[in-house]
Amino acid sequence: MDIIQFKEANCKGCYKCIRNCDLKAIKFSNDQARILDSECILCGKCTLVCPQNAKVIRSDLPKTKEYIKSGKKLFASIAPSYVSVFKNVPFANLSAALKKLGFYGVEETAIGAKMVSAEYAKLMRKKAMKNIITTCCPTVNLLVEKYYPELVPFLAPVAAPATAHAKTLKEIYGGDIKVIFIGPCISKKFEAQMNNYIDAVLMFDELENWLAEENIDFTVPDETATEIHDTVNRFYPVPEGIIHTIPEDARASYKTLAVDGVDRCIGILDSLKSGEIEGYFLEMSSCAGSCVQGPGMHGNAAPFLVAKDLIIKNALKETKTPMPKSEETATDLSKVFNITLVKDKVPDEDTINSILASIGKTSQAQMLNCGACGYSTCREKAIAVFQGKADLKMCLPYMREKAESMSNIILENTPDAIFVTDSAFNILEYNPAAAKMFPQISAETIGLPIEMLINSEHFKEVKSSGKNVYYANCKDTSDRLFLEISIIHAPNRDYIIIAKNMTAEYERSLELEKIRRDTLETTQKIIDKQMRVAQEIASLLGETAGETKAALINLKKSIAQDKNF
Repeated sequence: MDIIQFKEANCKGCYKCIRNCDLKAIKFSNDQARILDSECILCGKCTLVCPQNAKVIRSDLPKTKEYIKSGKKLFASIAPSYVSVFKNVPFANLSAALKKLGFYGVEETAIGAKMVSAEYAKLMRKKAMKNIITTCCPTVNLLVEKYYPELVPFLAPVAAPATAHAKTLKEIYGGDIKVIFIGPCISKKFEAQMNNYIDAVLMFDELENWLAEENIDFTVPDETATEIHDTVNRFYPVPEGIIHTIPEDARASYKTLAVDGVDRCIGILDSLKSGEIEGYFLEMSSCAGSCVQGPGMHGNAAPFLVAKDLIIKNALKETKTPMPKSEETATDLSKVFNITLVKDKVPDEDTINSILASIGKTSQAQMLNCGACGYSTCREKAIAVFQGKADLKMCLPYMREKAESMSNIILENTPDAIFVTDSAFNILEYNPAAAKMFPQISAETIGLPIEMLINSEHFKEVKSSGKNVYYANCKDTSDRLFLEISIIHAPNRDYIIIAKNMTAEYERSLELEKIRRDTLETTQKIIDKQMRVAQEIASLLGETAGETKAALINLKKSIAQDKNF
């Protein structure tokens, strides 16, 4: 379907969408939530509850603008709940605004509702169906087709009002026109995908933004506007609105009941499935409060009771404009529904218990059923893990316990002293290594200043600068230990102080320094001694060289004087 999309960057793993999805048609993996198209019924709850706005409804606005740009004749089919968004705006003025945007014609979807109600009345008079479920809500239709296939025969074989109206418009004005449904309903986009009559679907908030973008207001009415004359059909969006449009004589053969909200619809469908209900005409709407406030409004509509009163007031208002041609035209509204059953594999008990055991849930007492993961029970979550819809780490109590356990292991076994202090550096907590490093620590130490143990100017520095200090050197107050400390801001204006005992390293560095000094002194002595020896040798060599030279000269003279040579 690709109608509801998720922004990967924005999903924060809060599981709120899963928690609010009655059918758990959302898969969570790799820290991202994704719609399961095969299971989604397009109720739109996930788009409303997401705190990060990570869900995006596919927009048909670019397509609509392209139709206008290419010269297509556009007809708007406006849902009756428009009066709760465009408050105190007469239909003629809304029609004029839409025509300024580029629409050729503007009509009310209530015209299609009139046709649909007439078909419902025929079915009720025939008494051919054991129960009748209205088929105006695409989400309810998807719910039955996907999750209650045995109840498909109870779906009234009648097209929805938007499709009925669009089909009629194309029969009157030609198949080349483009019909744009404008309303509060996301699942109308799916309805449009399933027929050739609705060419695009705009949400009311999209229309509002578009009008604002083009600086179009509602000050001027459309002098050629046409409105529905059988205005009772404007009741459709309110609870029991459909029932109200069916003549009492047709209703006499069935008990009538209006059901709104997916959860309540599921409850009624369960009763139908078990055979507990018979002889009912069931007006079903997936949205709480019916179509008065759909997910396509995104909070732009009036509050529920105000919106309901506005819709009722509009339904009771007399029409003074000419009747649209479509209101006088009959068309075939037959509809065939499909069975697209959701088939999820269900694990056996051993597999479920194995999955539960992997997150530390081996007894009934450990089944918290807190719902933080989005599933009502731990068992439901385990089944979802088996089906590939959920991750094990979605169990927040388990992950918290695991994190706390790991944290405790680290704190208990780290050789460094760790303190938690308040904003005034008074000790709140400390780990075993701290007690071992500072023998003066006792139960009375809690609440006392850290400066009683560690002597450092960095405490004042951190407090005044607001910045953390890392790997600063200092000593303890007894001048016994040489420390390397880090002072880190913690939540709630507390501090975490990590002290590493560097005394042994410090003493080793002093010893190494002494060895270096001694080595230098010894080296210098050796150099000095070598120089003296060299000088003595040079002196001796100089004396003997002189004597040798004198002896050789005398020998030369003696030889020169000898006449025998």
